[in-house]
Amino acid sequence: MGQEGSLEATSLLSEFIKSLEAKIKSAEYREIKAPFFFNFKTEYSDGLICLNKGNYYHGKEQVRMQEGSFYFIPRGQRVNFGTGPMSGKDPQQEEVWSKERFDEDFTNTISAKGNPEEKPAVISFISFDTILYNAFPFFPLLDLPAFSIPPDPELAHLMREMCLEFEERRLGREVILSNYLQEALVLLFRYIDRRPELKKPIEKLHYLTDVRLINIVKFIDENLDKELSNATIAKIAHVSDDYVGQFFKSLTGRTLQDYIENQRLDRAILLLKTIPSSVQEVAAMVGFKDAAYFSRRFRMRFKVNANAVRQGKAQLM
Repeated sequence: MGQEGSLEATSLLSEFIKSLEAKIKSAEYREIKAPFFFNFKTEYSDGLICLNKGNYYHGKEQVRMQEGSFYFIPRGQRVNFGTGPMSGKDPQQEEVWSKERFDEDFTNTISAKGNPEEKPAVISFISFDTILYNAFPFFPLLDLPAFSIPPDPELAHLMREMCLEFEERRLGREVILSNYLQEALVLLFRYIDRRPELKKPIEKLHYLTDVRLINIVKFIDENLDKELSNATIAKIAHVSDDYVGQFFKSLTGRTLQDYIENQRLDRAILLLKTIPSSVQEVAAMVGFKDAAYFSRRFRMRFKVNANAVRQGKAQLM
């Protein structure tokens, strides 16, 4: 890769860092209690593992990983990871990842307090969402493979602090976790920036800096309670009514109206959790004219009843 391409990828990474919203879903230490080697795919979040103590392997070739190193698993990527190697076996034929089975059969949750690394085999793990422009899961756009990161004291410190904050549930936890995660993402991006083969996917994302797309996303976010027809959006993007849907899908891979509905439902979750309004009132606040239709779409998307979320009887990550 020439210098010009490298600079361009670096510039894009810098712009994306400014526009990313990241949120921790879980952070914990786990002691390994039984050997495992899973072929799994992370469907719903990004993941970062610190290999605090023990022997671990990854990939079809079951490559040994350095103790104290890290393993980043982008959302949507299939990886092989475990305490292997699985001598004489194809890890592709091993059991598919199941978080419940991993939690119950192969590991124990241990406290982040004290010295968890004193255990003979320990990992710390965080899962998180990384959203660009408050709209698009970022790492699936890159299609980066899972990759290892050498030991890094600063990143190790951040991982430990995130696990402690997540465990202790103190006042202001969400703010502290967000700050730690943002720092960790900067370190992750710096590592990507040093690896030419990892920067190549970044260069394909010029379209995400298109001001028309950014204007559409911002307008939708600020006007979810209003009529958001293709004609309305077309005026914001300065394209024709007939072309705006094709324009949006060509850049994001999603239809415009599907995107709008998902943004409305995501906003509805926040409102249902934080204000005392009824489901019918929340539906109107996010642009659904028919509360019954809203409830059906909400349940289809999140597999729970909207009223149960409002009453605090259902938990959504």
